[in-house]
Amino acid sequence: MRLLILAALFTLAACGQPQSAGYPPEIELNFRNACQAQSPPDGVCSCVWQRIVAEVPPEDFIALERLPMTERLAHPLTEQINNFALACAPEPEIPVDGEPQPAP
Repeated sequence: MRLLILAALFTLAACGQPQSAGYPPEIELNFRNACQAQSPPDGVCSCVWQRIVAEVPPEDFIALERLPMTERLAHPLTEQINNFALACAPEPEIPVDGEPQPAP
C-alpha cells in the first residue's frame, strides 16, 4: 500500500513541476516562425532566441505569450526582448560618403 501511495506522489510531483528545465520545442518553433515573418537580417532570430533562453524563465515567456496583444505590447518583458533584437542586429555599415547603409 505504501508503495502505491509513494508511486502516486512521484507521479503527481512529476506532472506538477514547472518546465523550468527548458523551453518546450513548440514555443521555440512559434518564436522562430514569428521572428522570421518579420524578415530580420540573418542570425538575428537565433541570437534573440539564445538570449531569451539564457535570461528569461520559460514560465515568464509562456505567460507573456498568453496575454492579450495590447497587454503583451506594454509588458516589460516585451521591451527586454526588443532590446535583445537591437543588440543582435548587425550594425549598419557606414561608407566613405557618410551615409549609413543597411547591412547586406
